[in-house]
Amino acid sequence: MSDPSLEAAFAALAAALARGDLDAFYAAILPQAIIFDEDLPFRVDRAGFQAHIAFHGPDNWQGFAWLPSGLRFVASGGSGAVLGFAMFRGKPVDAGFRLRPMLFSQGWRRGTDGWKLASWHQSPIIGHVTRQSPA
Repeated sequence: MSDPSLEAAFAALAAALARGDLDAFYAAILPQAIIFDEDLPFRVDRAGFQAHIAFHGPDNWQGFAWLPSGLRFVASGGSGAVLGFAMFRGKPVDAGFRLRPMLFSQGWRRGTDGWKLASWHQSPIIGHVTRQSPA
């Protein structure tokens, strides 16, 4: 069963990222969150993810967008999940355009201060589909 407050928390996270408000984006993530990002070969917590984003730096991008779609929400008690597809679109400075379709799943925890992101895994679809299913 979905929960409108979880949907609102996810929408706020995505909107903060879309407008480049990294303070609001990071505030929605628990410090001890477990994050597997599509271009990191290891898991990180919020501080590690912040360092990863800082490494890329806003001065290195002419444009960036993370566009979620096909969303599914489920919540029960103090936990929730958001699953879906996302399209990463980016234009690095002095480089080609990036377009990366991804699958993602997020775990959320509801506390006294509302919903916070507890885990996030996203990976390119090509990493999931490498050949036809067996007959």
